[in-house]
Amino acid sequence: MTTTAPYWTKKANDQPWLQVSITPALYAGPALDAERAIRPLTDVGAVRLDDGHGNQLIISTDSRVRLGIEPETGNVMWKIAVHESPNLPPLWTVGLTENTPVEVVEAITTDLADRLRTGGRLTEAAADPEWRDAVLSHGWTLTWDAETGTETACAEHSPQVTIVLNTQAPYGLEEWEETGQDAFWSVDIAGEHGWSAAATRSTPDRILHTMVSAMLAPAIRDIGDLGDLAVGAAVIGAAELTEIPSGPTPLDVHRALAARSTPRPRASAGTTPTTLSARAPAAQPTAGPGPRTR
Repeated sequence: MTTTAPYWTKKANDQPWLQVSITPALYAGPALDAERAIRPLTDVGAVRLDDGHGNQLIISTDSRVRLGIEPETGNVMWKIAVHESPNLPPLWTVGLTENTPVEVVEAITTDLADRLRTGGRLTEAAADPEWRDAVLSHGWTLTWDAETGTETACAEHSPQVTIVLNTQAPYGLEEWEETGQDAFWSVDIAGEHGWSAAATRSTPDRILHTMVSAMLAPAIRDIGDLGDLAVGAAVIGAAELTEIPSGPTPLDVHRALAARSTPRPRASAGTTPTTLSARAPAAQPTAGPGPRTR
């Protein structure tokens, strides 16, 4: 399917409800169903607190995992914090901005919910290079800057899409860790409808790999909900948009059931059905003259 801006713009105008698959999901933008990111934690017993102004806090039963949704506090909307003890500063945090695809947040909360359900550790060594393997397998490039101590992963078709690993922590490490600013590991998708995420130094590599995998996987959206970031990425070949065939509408189903349940007309009782038979063919004259009488 040709991914040109006029084509998808027309689709969005004519059929805004049309569902499309966009790959990778990092261009999909937020989804309307934010509950997808919250449900994994509430399904394992986490408590939800709501201040009545749209800000929510989801706390696990042991108070070690906390998910904050704070649309009123600024650009960072999702705040995930993992604690060794409820009264101690977090071991690691991840902050994600408003336009982050919900699939990325959902991937983190699902991983944490699995750890809570199975009694798994909430922290682990951060030396596993799994997240690098994921981006390299999708054609990204990795560059190392020895002077700044940073490693940068760059998307193949979109230089404005980067993942940065900063191996040199600035001064004031504890404050830096707690605020999540200038993070040890960060994602940045530039542009008007872009988003960013920041993870602190002790974030398990498995969590980073989970985030990257969700970023690179397909996402499903109504085409009317996609922003210019998605369409622009499709135009330059950085993303692929595919229409999802729609199933029958409720009206189609109703008509089909009505057609099946409508009885066929039957002959009334006491009526002899009329039988139509084929008429016998007329006798053909005998060829040649008949016998003469003597």
